[in-house]
Amino acid sequence: MRARFLQRLPIFGCAGFLGVMLLINLWNAAVSADWPKLRIRSAEPLWGVSAPKPAPWSLDALLSGETQKAVSTRIGQTQPVFPISVRIKNQFLYSVFGASGAPDIFIGRERTLFEKFYIEEFCARGAPPDPVAVDAWAMRLRAIQTAVEAQSKRFVYLISPSKAARDSGLLPPHVSCPARALHSDKLAPYRAALDAHGIAYVDGASLMTEKARDYPIGLFPRGGTHWNYLGAALAARDLTRRVNAHGPSALPDYDFDWRPREEARGTDIDLLRLLNLLWPDRRYPTAEISGRSIGACDRRPMIFAAGGSFTIEPLIDLIESSCRATADFWHYVRHDPGKFSRSRHSVDSREAFEQEGDPNLETDADFAKAFARADIVLLEENEAVIAEMKQVDDLLAAATK
Repeated sequence: MRARFLQRLPIFGCAGFLGVMLLINLWNAAVSADWPKLRIRSAEPLWGVSAPKPAPWSLDALLSGETQKAVSTRIGQTQPVFPISVRIKNQFLYSVFGASGAPDIFIGRERTLFEKFYIEEFCARGAPPDPVAVDAWAMRLRAIQTAVEAQSKRFVYLISPSKAARDSGLLPPHVSCPARALHSDKLAPYRAALDAHGIAYVDGASLMTEKARDYPIGLFPRGGTHWNYLGAALAARDLTRRVNAHGPSALPDYDFDWRPREEARGTDIDLLRLLNLLWPDRRYPTAEISGRSIGACDRRPMIFAAGGSFTIEPLIDLIESSCRATADFWHYVRHDPGKFSRSRHSVDSREAFEQEGDPNLETDADFAKAFARADIVLLEENEAVIAEMKQVDDLLAAATK
């Protein structure tokens, strides 16, 4: 009898597990409508996993299996064991094969993480841009700067870096990347056009390459896609110097002290989070920054910023300096060529960046009003998508209205 029980123990265990899952699902279904906080969830939800789309209910969808697939996906992702199962699988791929369980994240040398988009863009570089298009882009920036300065504001344009381009020696060895051997400078024609039109700008991409030899740690985190806190502070310092190049403004020069930090956090682990590992290793060199304003602060300066995610950390450095600047940041995201979305962050602290406006409620009129209140206007584009983003045209429309 005892031997038979032991033989059947795995069956009893599986049956018990399925029974518990059934009870959990019944409980969640019962409380989700009126008491959603009582739902049983995983202790640590997955990062970057989109909610499944509603199942299509049509004859064609049923015959093609699309409905069944959507229903099973939704049921699977609502299971409390789903996150831990994904993490176990991803940890196995990462630890045993050095592979990524996230389709858009590549693992390079020294376990350095890269976004697929930035690798593809850098490795496809070669042909120079159309000089007519580059000049037209620079003329739009010049029109923005002229309009901004006519309103007694200061303007600065920022080129942010691509980690794949600046740390190309750490790209995955299996990736075919002809651009590595070319050593061409994609940004040279753009810098020439900016100089020719007299535009105030900071080439933050080239800055990362130039300053890399001056510090004992890299300026990009192993587990992140953006510049690390040290790289962002260097960009913030150059931005204020450029703003004040022709006389003091409402935003004094920024400077900082730094010390090494052995455990990464925040944006320095943004790609590591998306890997959804069971035991993510955050122990790699990064920096702790202590920023300050150089000069007197007559009032709290207002910064209007339009750009991508690389804008966030330099903005935080400026609003957390002794002048306590405030920022109205319009965050642009490129989904596909020619397709963009934007959201708004009105902030005066790092924590405030966690809140953003509803993109459906933020109008061009709101954009123009925010611009009108600013002392400093910051426009950012990443080197991977330079002259392709919508914030240039949006700001031109607001500034010349």
